[in-house]
Amino acid sequence: MIFGDFSPPLLPSLPQQQDALKKGLGRAALWAHSGRLSESPLLEACLIDQRFDSQIESPRGNWLWGMIQGMGAIERFRAPILNAFCDLSDEQSASQLCQLAYRYAEAGDRTFRTRLYEIVEQKPYPLIPWVGEEEIVALDGEQGFLFAAGVRGRLLIGREWEWEDENLFDIGVKRLGEDHVIKLLNVPLDAAVKRFLEYRRLKEETKSENQAFAAYKSRIASTSVEEIFRAAESNNMGLWFRGWGKFAEEPALQSVLQHIWLEQNPKVIANLLKVFAARTLPEFDTRLIDLCRHGDQEVRQRAFAALAQNAHPLVRDFAQSELQKGIQNGSVVDLFVNNYRHGDENSILDAIELPDDENTLHGLLMYVIKFLEENPEADCSRLGVLGYASNPCCECRFHAARLLRNRHAIPDWITNECKYDSNEDCQSLLVDFNESTKANHTSP
Repeated sequence: MIFGDFSPPLLPSLPQQQDALKKGLGRAALWAHSGRLSESPLLEACLIDQRFDSQIESPRGNWLWGMIQGMGAIERFRAPILNAFCDLSDEQSASQLCQLAYRYAEAGDRTFRTRLYEIVEQKPYPLIPWVGEEEIVALDGEQGFLFAAGVRGRLLIGREWEWEDENLFDIGVKRLGEDHVIKLLNVPLDAAVKRFLEYRRLKEETKSENQAFAAYKSRIASTSVEEIFRAAESNNMGLWFRGWGKFAEEPALQSVLQHIWLEQNPKVIANLLKVFAARTLPEFDTRLIDLCRHGDQEVRQRAFAALAQNAHPLVRDFAQSELQKGIQNGSVVDLFVNNYRHGDENSILDAIELPDDENTLHGLLMYVIKFLEENPEADCSRLGVLGYASNPCCECRFHAARLLRNRHAIPDWITNECKYDSNEDCQSLLVDFNESTKANHTSP
């Protein structure tokens, strides 16, 4: 691809505004505060959660509220936001709408406040039963916490304490302090609230994190090669193939390889290749390269992942031959992580063809960032910017910005817009770096 100008345009078009809001780029906030952002894409972003991955990206209600304020649109946006919040038909957008509702309620809007309490009590989405809880605790402190705890206390009848119950307890501790929350046990309380707090007090951690990992490792170590073969044939064990491969002895790995070379069933081959997803081959074998050309897509995918673990001239030769076909996913880039030579970053950039599919694009740029992180001698000034500006995932964008910052290759425009990014890690990235740099300069 031809490396272009990824800096924010002075007069953004409507598609450029929509793209910035969808990705959560700080340029959207800068445009909003300088009168260059249209209200229609901002309102759409408020009503419909546009995050790429809601499991790892935080809701954007607070980020969007800053733009609503900057554009003086609080009253103009109230009715459509309230309608969406009362309807709450889109589970994906529920958390974001609760954050926006909190902002209106904080300013004295009782309609939003009442609806927040209704949502906490009714729990309209079984898969996200915590929605609205943090907002009412932030609004009303102890009163909000006791209300949410009472709701959960009633739900605890007939079931065990679950992680989302712990989440509410943590919200209370964050807002009120742990001592205060614990002391609530010693005052007269509603029976449901008492039940919630008693369940929390009586809950015992059966294993620490280290104990859990030790048990996991012990269980893997006790798994025989024959069990691995049976699991591959029955399609069981999931991530255990990878974990088993990380800790397996070399003779066991040799047995798995021999099984792969003789196996005809693509599903079994793909499962057994997972054993080498985080482990080099005991002895390099070109038949692994042949599997990268297999007729089954999953076999090809697993073979590329296994091949990428190995530093070998033949792996590099294969990777270079794949570059000639163009790069639209991350599997080829991954081959260069352990087989880097000076200038590969330029060859990779030339071969990249950005795909239209967001998931494929995310995977490609995720491996681009990994390639740069694992090879500090590579010039990140262009690929790093590409990984920052084109990635739909704000977590990956943070990794790209951090990489550019650490290598002193971050353009001024990224430095500027990171301060206003939807991702809090991006916002604090340059602050932390400047404070660290200042400390280094002043230390004896």
